[in-house]
Amino acid sequence: MSQDQPPWKGLDTSRMPVFIGYDQVERMVAALLERAKQWQPDEVVGIARGGVVPAAMAAGILALPLSFLAHDKATGTVTWIGPPATGRRILLVDDCCSSGSTLHRARNALGCECLTLVVVHDPDTIRYMPDLSFPMRDLFRLPWERGEATPTGRAAKASGTNLDLRAEAPFVGLGLDEKLLTRLAAGAAVPPRPAERGVLICSLYESDRTRIESLLAATPYRHLPLECRQDGDTRSPARFKAETAARFGCTHFIECDAEQAVRISARAPHLIVTWWSTEAARGWTVGAAAQ
Repeated sequence: MSQDQPPWKGLDTSRMPVFIGYDQVERMVAALLERAKQWQPDEVVGIARGGVVPAAMAAGILALPLSFLAHDKATGTVTWIGPPATGRRILLVDDCCSSGSTLHRARNALGCECLTLVVVHDPDTIRYMPDLSFPMRDLFRLPWERGEATPTGRAAKASGTNLDLRAEAPFVGLGLDEKLLTRLAAGAAVPPRPAERGVLICSLYESDRTRIESLLAATPYRHLPLECRQDGDTRSPARFKAETAARFGCTHFIECDAEQAVRISARAPHLIVTWWSTEAARGWTVGAAAQ
């Protein structure tokens, strides 16, 4: 990471991200396109990977051809993915900008009239300002960028190394409480084990850790790290689980209490939450609005 470039805000694990979902992204793109229409582009080009979704949205709204290019951060080279664009006035689209260097290099590589559109940019770190964008100083998260906050994803960001995409593989939080622990001890059907990329987030207190670990000893989860509430923590179980999952960089969360699953989903919409029923031995994806 460049010494004069502020560190990525996602490295601060105490921050809860503002989640910008697909529907909100589409509305933001549509609002920016009101100005882009006046410029009259004749083709849309998206920068992969992040720009794929907003570029497809823009091309669909404008009824224009769509092409994609790739930017190699290690070398700075820009190459086409598939046939190159043939338009003379290009709307170049990416999802977000921290410094804007990717957008700047891609624009220079096109060598034609170009208008740049980015859904959001960080005014605290931007160097090359896009033509069309919304500013956001809060830590934000887009649906296709969940993996950058995983422990390995954050480590890659902190080191400034070229990101191995395997670092962004799902990282799963599994919610534990007294009810689930009792059922596990009785041999109830258990949620899928999140392999080594996961953490157990227990709403019981740290002072009860020894008993919790003894109950987990015979389960498939015994090798996963265990996070308990600190004694005196007055947060609700759902809030504790949601905020702890965000701190660990979870992309997914499995919860066996239906009401808590809904509350976790509402408080942390950047998580893909599954309600797991031990009775039915299956799970359902849960979505909820904060209201």
